[in-house]
Amino acid sequence: MKKILIPIDGSEYSARAMEKGKEIAEAFGSTIVLIHVSDLRFPVYPYESATLLDTGSTLNELIANAVERSKEMLQISKEALDYQENKVETVSLEGDVPSTIIDFVNESDADLVVMGSQGINAGLQGLLLGSVTNKVVHNIKKPILVVR
Repeated sequence: MKKILIPIDGSEYSARAMEKGKEIAEAFGSTIVLIHVSDLRFPVYPYESATLLDTGSTLNELIANAVERSKEMLQISKEALDYQENKVETVSLEGDVPSTIIDFVNESDADLVVMGSQGINAGLQGLLLGSVTNKVVHNIKKPILVVR
């Protein structure tokens, strides 16, 4: 097992996935690839657009801020992972979260995906598989380990 992909979103579940991925990587000497996807889709409803305009930020500034936050989250997660520096890669992507993860995984040479069962927006759905995880599980062609 040479490469393990771990999609992260800053949630407790993605932290658990990182720990499990690290355990497996240590056992096999694998490289870990941490992935974060920034969802840059913007609201289409008039009341949400007004809120967006009230911030005084331009669209380009909002996108740049989201990309910067993604890179910061990846760096913080990489440091928290505390795994061999040369065996951890980070990838910041933009797009619809499940679709972007699915496309990245299916085009990669990864041997395993390790993913939290729920994400940062899990809310009251504590007993259900998160919607992003559910879509990824059913649409990738690689082995996946879902961590609770």
